[in-house]
Formats: sequence, structure tokens, C-alpha cells
Amino acid sequence: TIDPFTNQFVESSAIRSNSLGLSTGMVLFNGFQNHLNLRRAKLAEASAEAQREIAENNVVLTIAGAFLNVLFQEEFERVAEYNRQATARQVDRMQSMVTAGAAAEFDLYDVEAQLAADEANIVSTKNALGLAKLNLVQLLQLPASEADGFELVRPSDEDLQRTDLPSSPEAAVAYALGSFPEIRQAQLQVEDAFIGLDIAKANRYPRLFASYNIGTGYSGASRSIDSSVPPSLEEFVLGSYVLDDSTSYDLIAQQEVYNFITTPFDDQLSQNFNQSVFFSMSIPIFNNFSVKSSIEQAEVSALSAQYQLEQTKQTLTTSIESAWADARAASEQTLAQEAALVAAERAFLNTEKRYEAGAATAIDYADARTLFDNARVNTLRAKYDLAFKSRILDFYMGKAMTFR
Repeated sequence: TIDPFTNQFVESSAIRSNSLGLSTGMVLFNGFQNHLNLRRAKLAEASAEAQREIAENNVVLTIAGAFLNVLFQEEFERVAEYNRQATARQVDRMQSMVTAGAAAEFDLYDVEAQLAADEANIVSTKNALGLAKLNLVQLLQLPASEADGFELVRPSDEDLQRTDLPSSPEAAVAYALGSFPEIRQAQLQVEDAFIGLDIAKANRYPRLFASYNIGTGYSGASRSIDSSVPPSLEEFVLGSYVLDDSTSYDLIAQQEVYNFITTPFDDQLSQNFNQSVFFSMSIPIFNNFSVKSSIEQAEVSALSAQYQLEQTKQTLTTSIESAWADARAASEQTLAQEAALVAAERAFLNTEKRYEAGAATAIDYADARTLFDNARVNTLRAKYDLAFKSRILDFYMGKAMTFR
């Protein structure tokens, strides 16, 4: 058997040996790729944060729309209930007139049909309100069982309406382009793309590496002098010499004989300790043009990221300009619908008086009522449309989306 530490043959069937080692290495230079990768990781973290803000903004807009939809459906339900009560009064009145012989029975059928339609409309509005509440509860990640008892704090009409809309969208555009997470994320992607280009170019540079190794070992065949036992003297024949008379004499010498023991484990670790330092360099000479190809791809990615940034700016600008135009149009539509409501209400009240006096037919009453109902619904829709679109404009200007 060969001793792995002395490389000598030993008369033993097995040798216990242990080897211990530790090695480490580091990159001394690789075209600053480690530094660039660290910057890229920080950019990825910032981009993820921007994406989180984008998601939060989308949730805010979605919840605001759902909130206003619940308010609209509540008012729509109240209008439907008001209509049902008004029609019920007309049914009672017509029933009395028919009983007294002052009206024909078919007139009663007309108002009873209208009452049935009003009651069906109430069922429809209740269902729409329930679905609107359920949608809002789900967006708030609350149990669906809370939808029935979910009550909203209704803002006043003064809080809902907006009369101070900006005269132009420039202020909102300037704010959004400077602070919105969509722009920040696109800018981070541009910076990331140029870092990727630098990393691709770094592959053209030589790379320098360093490594350091330490080691030691233990062998059960390693022997050392036992210092606790003194050496003994032993004679041995060194040779012989012959005199002139041909007489031969042995030359006797003495040598010290030591007592050997297995070298202790700690001593062997110290004696066999070794260390080394290595330096290596990798120089790119030819790599089948892969570096050139990766650089060209990185340049395309950087150019694409710049185009994407400009596209994001243009899209955001267009969205803000559209939001401003929508808010202005909603404001004008609200004023027009309010004027139409006043006229429709006046016409309905006049027709109602004529109908009760017998100067108008049930059809005249139903037509006036339909115009009045449509005017109320359109006014409600315009009011909440303005409330939502004006808040979107506030959102683009960096204002909190509140209804108080």
C-alpha cells in the first residue's frame, strides 16, 4: 500500500488517511459585469414597485367607478319607487271615478298596466343595485354575504358636482408625465436596456480570476520519534579489512535506534499544511461572432425601450386629453339634462293636472310620464358621469380621489 503523504510503500493492508481543504475564488475583472448586474437588479426592484403603483391606481379607479355605480343604482331605485307610488295613487283615483261612473273602465286598465310595469321596474332596479353592491364588495375583498347589509356614506350633491374644471389639460399632462408610475417604469426599462447593452459589450474584454487554496491531511502510516523513550545503541558490521598476513577483521560501528510512534493528528495537520494562490486570465479571441450578435440584439432592445417610452408618454397624454374633454362634455351634458328635466317636469305636472281634470287621456299622461322618467334617469346618469370623469381628471393631476 502507498502512503498518500510520503508516496512510500508500507506493509499494511489499509491506511487511514484524511484530507482537509478549502478553496475560494473571485473575479478580479470581467468588464464590470458584476457591477452592472447589481444595478440591473436594483432597477428590477424599482420597476416592480412602479408596477405595484400602477396596479394600485387601477384598483382606485375601478373602486371609484363601482362606488358611483352603487350611488346611481340607489337613486334609480328611489325614482322607480316614486313612480310606483304616483301610479298607485292614480289607480286609486281612477277606481273611485269608475265606481262613480265618471270614467270608463278601460281607463282604469291603462293605469293598472302602468302600475304593473312600475312594479316590474322596481324588481329590476333592486336586482341592479344588488349586483352593483356585490361588485363593490368583491372589489374590496369582503365576504359576499356582506353585500346585502352594505351601506355607503352618500356624498352631498355639492360634493359630487364639479364646476371648477381646468380650462386646459396642460397642467394634468405635465404632472402625469413627471410623476406617474407608467412613465417611471418605462424610463427604468430604458435604463435597464442600456445596462444590458453595456453587459453585452463587456464580453469583449479579458477576464481575470484569482483563486486561493489551503489544505492539510493525516495518514495512519506517518511515523515520528517517540521522545519519551531514549534511543538505544546497536552495533552492526560496517565492513571488513585484511592485514598483510591475510587476516580479515570486521569493522564494527554503532548506531542509535529510536522508538517510533504514529505521528499525532494535530502534529500532522500542522506539518502537512499547504496553501497556494492562482491567477488566470481569459482572453476572447474568437467566439463565432456571438458577442457581436449579442451587442446588436442589445442595441435593438435599447432602441425599442426608447420607442416604448415615447409611446407610453403619448398614450398617457392622449388619455389625459380625452379625460379632460370627457369631463368638459359631461359638465355640459349635465347642464343640458338639468334644463331638460325642468322642462319635462313642468310638462308632466301640467299633463297630470289636465288628466285629473279629465282634459287629457291616459295615453297623454303616460307619454308625459315617460318623458319625465327619461329626463330624470338621463340627469342622474349625467350627474354621476360627471362625478366620475371629473375625479379621473383630478387623479391625473395628482389630487386624491375623494367625494367630500
